[in-house]
Amino acid sequence: MSTARKLVPGILTLLMLCVLGAYLFDQRAHWLENYALRPLPLLGIALLVVATLGLRASANQSLFGRLQVGASWRDWFALVSVNSFSNYLPLSAGLFAKAFYLKRVHSLPYPEFAVGQMALLLLVAASNGMVGLVTVALFGTSGAGWVAVGFAAMCAVGALAFLPAGATRSLASLLTRGRLPWDAAAVSAIRQAAPRVIPLQLLVLMATAVSLQLGFALGEAQVGLAPCIIFSAATVITRLVSITPGALGVREFLVGGLAVLTGFELQDAVIASTLMRLAEMSVIFVLGGVFTYRLSGRVASTYEVGSEPGSEPESDQESDQESDQEPG
Repeated sequence: MSTARKLVPGILTLLMLCVLGAYLFDQRAHWLENYALRPLPLLGIALLVVATLGLRASANQSLFGRLQVGASWRDWFALVSVNSFSNYLPLSAGLFAKAFYLKRVHSLPYPEFAVGQMALLLLVAASNGMVGLVTVALFGTSGAGWVAVGFAAMCAVGALAFLPAGATRSLASLLTRGRLPWDAAAVSAIRQAAPRVIPLQLLVLMATAVSLQLGFALGEAQVGLAPCIIFSAATVITRLVSITPGALGVREFLVGGLAVLTGFELQDAVIASTLMRLAEMSVIFVLGGVFTYRLSGRVASTYEVGSEPGSEPESDQESDQESDQEPG
């Protein structure tokens, strides 16, 4: 059974890549005729990817800081980059890498990490669902009704973080079979972080939407910012439920399906999303590879004689103190 469970993600990934590759090959005449790899839109996507990593680093610092993780913004930027890079490996490797690093270097217990990560996903779902719902209401077409239902569900999921403390604790205990220490202190810490985390996630959403619009700009499809916000807000579901590593293929066809529901062409949505993905991966793989080497050295130092989990090399502590203030 365990062997089969390990094989399923690989089989699904291979299947999705085959389907995506076959579809793009079938549409080769369209994208060869209408799309061009112009440098300025691609550079814009790359810069926006870096910006989203920085914003996510700030959100993680704000939330996990409430759980007594004293990592600097620069450290979080490196960890978010490694997390994004590792997500392209099987079996949620990015999540395990993040949890392991925070355990070894910052002494964050795994159950408390799970609480913080769950809270972060709830806040992401709430912010994306709220913006998506408002955007559909203001700019959506008649076919966007089903999309609105999905955004309403995301808002409902995100609202779990704001239930009364007792209800939140009981629900978390039920869903996790009592494995998460979702106590009153954790609930209070998460709610204190929410006013800062949610605006940062909204900025992440806007940067992602602009990136997707730049993907469309590589072709001749005229797609405004509002539809791109709807598409980007909905794709957060691929972070909540990971079917293939990095949601390869899943995100592209999800954007395509949403495009059809809102009156746009499937082929343009899939092609634009794929081009955006390629530009995004080029940045994440470079930064993720560099920071994986750096953070691996920091983890290795915790295994040295006399080192304890949670202690960092002296040079890293000094540099982190210098960069403890987030960029304004």
